[in-house]
Amino acid sequence: MKFLFNYAKANIGEEKEEVFVSWQALSAVIFWGFSFIATKIALREVHPFTLLALRYAIGAIFLLVVQFGRDKTFFKIFSIRDWIHILILSAVGVSGLGLLQAYGLLYTTAIHTGWIIAINPILITFAARFFLGEALTGRKIVGILLGFCGVSLIISKGIFTLSLFKMASTYGDFLIFASALAWTGFTIGGKGFLSRFSPLPTVTTIMVAGCLLVLPLSLLKGEWEGLLVLSLNTWIGILFLGFFCSGLGYLFWYSALEKRDSGVVGIYLYLEPLATLTGAYLFLREDIQFITLLGGGMILLGVYLATRK
Repeated sequence: MKFLFNYAKANIGEEKEEVFVSWQALSAVIFWGFSFIATKIALREVHPFTLLALRYAIGAIFLLVVQFGRDKTFFKIFSIRDWIHILILSAVGVSGLGLLQAYGLLYTTAIHTGWIIAINPILITFAARFFLGEALTGRKIVGILLGFCGVSLIISKGIFTLSLFKMASTYGDFLIFASALAWTGFTIGGKGFLSRFSPLPTVTTIMVAGCLLVLPLSLLKGEWEGLLVLSLNTWIGILFLGFFCSGLGYLFWYSALEKRDSGVVGIYLYLEPLATLTGAYLFLREDIQFITLLGGGMILLGVYLATRK
């Protein structure tokens, strides 16, 4: 991969380089969109604790190998206070986020998950107003309201009754929404900290810490002896989550951000729920309902209005 990056930089020129970077961002978004499908497949045979420990361990090892190739002493850049930040961020944005999504996917569909997660930019815009003092324009307010209406449609399925709260899928949807709140907390709370360091060593360290936090839970669950009898599909799902989603996806994403403006690269996040929709239909045979598409469209339009510069 390093050879491909150097080749693109040295031999293709600026226009071709932009295409290469676009493919990096697009690949990362597709990986993340398909992560919900892989998680649902793996959860058929693996407990969430064990799944997350394996996923983050694979991703952490991959990122460590890449980072050690660049700088073997990168851990030394962090002070004791920085390590406290890292533990908090990893608890919220890695282990906590992963547990909420894994348990949510036990009850709801991958399609619902993909659309609900798409509201993250709106939640970040809303939180930035109160915690970072960023201004809320009329356009942003409309976008925020539109996004929340879209999420409400997806969770309620267009039926607004109290019986809705008795449905298991509703419980799962709320867990997924809680994971979106966790990512918002990670993004807003870690903005100042993350801006002080290069992205890859910071993300690598947070991934390692997140793996170490969830590992004791998996050891207490005691399902490791059953890994030898897992089906091929389950192992494919685990390896995809670890190598492509928690490893290669982050590497591609931050490589793209190093070359292009974050606003340009961020446009590709609009494709994540569409990737989930396609994968869920092809591999899980989940139904595509009109009310879900309508709510998803409202979320994307809301995100566009709330984040457009």
